[in-house]
Amino acid sequence: MEIKDITQLINDHGKDIYNFCRHLTKDKEEADELYQDTFLKALELCDKIDQENNPKSYLLSIAAKLWRNRRRKFAWRKRIVNMEHYRDDVDFEPSLSDLVLTPEDHLMEKENLKMVIRAVNHLKEEYRVPMYLCYAAEIPLKEISRILKLPEGTVKSRLYKGRHEVKQYLEVNGYGR
Repeated sequence: MEIKDITQLINDHGKDIYNFCRHLTKDKEEADELYQDTFLKALELCDKIDQENNPKSYLLSIAAKLWRNRRRKFAWRKRIVNMEHYRDDVDFEPSLSDLVLTPEDHLMEKENLKMVIRAVNHLKEEYRVPMYLCYAAEIPLKEISRILKLPEGTVKSRLYKGRHEVKQYLEVNGYGR
């Protein structure tokens, strides 16, 4: 793969990779940085990217690994410095596409979506990332397993536990009443 092929990858998969970065970080600036770092790393590893063997999942695995490394470094620094102000409570709520609904239906749909997004955002990262990859990015289980470098059974278990926790959160907070 050559550098011009990376440009094609950006055109083909850039939006999906950016959305994944945005969901991981829950912060626009951090997502921008992670997105850029992902494609910089892809440039370094361009000889390893196989365009025939789902390059999107390879790029997603690069982003996931970079994010894990950042979180690990941050946790280490936090232990050393004991930082007080960590912004982990930023909510990222994507906008709804315009649907042909009554204003009341539109408002209820929007509120329900916000509640589901809040529920997913309250999940531990180990459950949130597979949930995003499965439901938002619509990536098959085998690919998620490869991206996260986890056995398929572990991914299935995390999806099950994530769905269960989301369901509990929604029940407690009056979803659909």
